[in-house]
Amino acid sequence: MKRLIATLLIPVVVLSACTEDESSNDMDNNTPPTVPSESTMAPDLDAFDEESSEEGRVAAIGNWGYAALNVGVYTSILYQHLVIPVTAFKATVGTEAYFDEETELWVWEKNFDIPAQSDYQVKLTADVDGNDVDWKGYISHGTEIDEFMWFEGESTVNGESGSWMLYESPENPNVWLTSDWTDEDNETVADATFTVMKEGDNEGSWIKFEADATAELDRTVTIFDASMDNEVTIMWSQAEVNGQVMSEAHFDDTAYHCWDANLMDTTCE
Repeated sequence: MKRLIATLLIPVVVLSACTEDESSNDMDNNTPPTVPSESTMAPDLDAFDEESSEEGRVAAIGNWGYAALNVGVYTSILYQHLVIPVTAFKATVGTEAYFDEETELWVWEKNFDIPAQSDYQVKLTADVDGNDVDWKGYISHGTEIDEFMWFEGESTVNGESGSWMLYESPENPNVWLTSDWTDEDNETVADATFTVMKEGDNEGSWIKFEADATAELDRTVTIFDASMDNEVTIMWSQAEVNGQVMSEAHFDDTAYHCWDANLMDTTCE
């Protein structure tokens, strides 16, 4: 009797397992993973763009100016040395994906331009394995570059945490910068730490970007300059642009030094 019951159950178990596998595969093929937000690779630091306002140029020597100078080191890395992979990734955000049945990968494809250049193409692929996603960004440019993997990373399938590695160039395919990030939209909180890996004066330097929509000063950047062994902390309001900066090496104290909505020095409250 026991043998008969076991025999009858075997097809049921096998059928159930097949059904679950097929359902799982169908779900994977119909629902792409969440593409990480732009801030995981390039946070919004427009508050320190002195070219955007007359106030910025006037305040360049004050507390805001010192903060902007330090932020400028990071932005120069992204938008001078790594402008191609960063622009490529930002181009894929919001692009519709398709599932490649042959490779079993999700694919995003987009044409994009670099200032004074054009005809770039990016192909972002995602390999989903349960709750984990492996990302690869391939960039082409005419006959000069053919699907060079300029960046890669990993994340959770819902896009709440992950990491990136950005490579220098097809001629020097070494890791230039890494990013470790979390992006919890439901909690209105996000952070990303970018570390310079390229050999040289900036190697080991890092910048941590944090966003907290519940705070009055809702943006924070902490910068460590390895060449000077100096750490700078900057906090500001994304909407009002006022903020504060702390650097013991620069100010000879551990207090915050503030600026107002016009970027002029003011007493911290």
